[in-house]
Amino acid sequence: MIEFITVVDRTRKRVGLKPRADVHRDGDWHETFHCWMIDPTHLYLQLRSETKQDFPGLFDITAAGHLTAGETVRDGVREIQEELGIELSLEQLHPLGVFEDVIETGAFLDREFAHTYVYPYAGEAFTLDVDEVADVGKVDFEAFVALLDGSREQIEATSVVTGKTLRVTKETLVPHPDTYWNQVVEGVRTFWEKAEGHDD
Repeated sequence: MIEFITVVDRTRKRVGLKPRADVHRDGDWHETFHCWMIDPTHLYLQLRSETKQDFPGLFDITAAGHLTAGETVRDGVREIQEELGIELSLEQLHPLGVFEDVIETGAFLDREFAHTYVYPYAGEAFTLDVDEVADVGKVDFEAFVALLDGSREQIEATSVVTGKTLRVTKETLVPHPDTYWNQVVEGVRTFWEKAEGHDD
């Protein structure tokens, strides 16, 4: 079955529908859902399945997906359960904003308006969709920031499934632009600052 995506313009106004493959071929802007799971010192990275069409075997957002034709961000939350086996509602997530996320590699032109959220991970058990997700690894947040800014060449992630150590380098990350990574990092820090202030 062909998956249709709503195409939008630079102002996020809907302009039509296209098959997903055509959207990525033509570089059309479209909307996606991103959820980063975090705890006070860690960020959780999804390890994409080796059978994925796009960026197999690379580390990525904890859970994410396209908003298909007729879907809203609320519908996008389904990605968390589908990929990770954890059922959450939109109200349990905290919005960071809508970020431009552009990845251009050869014939693959992915131009997204990513509705980006964080979820303070509370220790729920992961049940992975192995066709989508090979593993989930938690990394020290500040070490990850150091990896992004180039002050570290590699860091370690701990598998939440097996407890094994996984090696993470910039080359093993899906190549999101620096602007996207910077917005996520800033958003996570701001979230914890507000959370700690609220606790006071």
